[in-house]
Amino acid sequence: MPRWRQATRTDLLLAITAGAPVAALSLYMAFVSMPVGRAAPLGLGVLIAHAALAARRTAPLASYGVVCVAFALQAAASGLFLILPSALVFPVAVYSLGVHAARRAAAPGLAVAAVAAVLAGLRFVADPSVTAAGLRPNPIPVCGLLLATVVAAWSFGLYRRTQLAYLALLEERTRQAATEQEERARRAVLDERTRIARDMHDVIAHSLSVILSQAKGGQFLVRTEPERAAEVLATIENVGRLALTDTRGLLGILRSPEPGRVPAQGGSGENGARETREPQPGLRDLLQLLDRVRAAGLTISYHEEGSARRVSPGAELAVFRTVQESLTNTVKHAGPVARAEVRFNWTRDSLVVTVRDRGGRGGRSVDSKGTGLGLVGMRERITAVGGSLSAGLDGAGFLVTARLPYDVEKAA
Repeated sequence: MPRWRQATRTDLLLAITAGAPVAALSLYMAFVSMPVGRAAPLGLGVLIAHAALAARRTAPLASYGVVCVAFALQAAASGLFLILPSALVFPVAVYSLGVHAARRAAAPGLAVAAVAAVLAGLRFVADPSVTAAGLRPNPIPVCGLLLATVVAAWSFGLYRRTQLAYLALLEERTRQAATEQEERARRAVLDERTRIARDMHDVIAHSLSVILSQAKGGQFLVRTEPERAAEVLATIENVGRLALTDTRGLLGILRSPEPGRVPAQGGSGENGARETREPQPGLRDLLQLLDRVRAAGLTISYHEEGSARRVSPGAELAVFRTVQESLTNTVKHAGPVARAEVRFNWTRDSLVVTVRDRGGRGGRSVDSKGTGLGLVGMRERITAVGGSLSAGLDGAGFLVTARLPYDVEKAA
């Protein structure tokens, strides 16, 4: 239900339940205490004023104007309208104007209410019924009391307006916080999918390169050296199985409602259903990676200098993927007589990882700026954990250098 419609129904219900008894009492007092000729317009003003309160929130300025006209009609009929219970309608209208009307109507509305209070006080003091009774009240206290009532109603209205504005501000901030939280969650999902896409690129590209290289060599060995051909097929099977396991784990994350948890997979396959993802590869898996690439026919030398230092798991994964992607590119592009060198240099303040290949590029063009998809992924991975990466041609080969300060654990 729209808010304005709900406010109208609430005010209408309030006017009926609370205003009707007050209006009935005022009409009774008017028709009992004065002639019908004067009581009729007074009663009409009372009914109009009460009815106008039904729109005090949806149309506060119009409601206030109608109440002023109704009280002017009552004042014209008799100064005794001030003693009727329905006189309370006027300060209620002033309060509603202070709460719900536009700010530009604030000063004019208060001025009209102040003038009306003075005029109502003077009208009451000068009413023939009052003077005939010999009361002769002092106009100053009467007008002062009415002015104080108007100011109090107006002040309560401004206070309530401030409360509502504060509540609206809190609601808006709550909505903004919810929106920002949803946006952060959306970005986190996108970042996670991007990371998964890079992982899948690394896993699939590396595995397919090894498989294709092995299959190509196996075609020549199947006739001349069947035993070695069987070893090649075993290598292909092992690499394919590892790639399938990694890919299932990555795809499981996309289907999982919770990060780091993979839903149970149906069927009774070789690996069975897995409830959690396998640990991400790190430096401990580097030698196994080098052995798999050597099995594809690439000659690799590995050197390590300095004392190893502990780095974060994120940095280990970034280094592992960088070496994997670099060797995959070597297998694909460096030609049949290529050699690769992987070097880890644990310096005083940073880990420097270099992967260099020799032996030509096999007729394939190479982006010397390192802007290919795989190179971009490597650079973003290293940068994300606080390091830097450079890649480009190095004579007849290609050189990738990654540098990670030892404080990358904080950045990761």
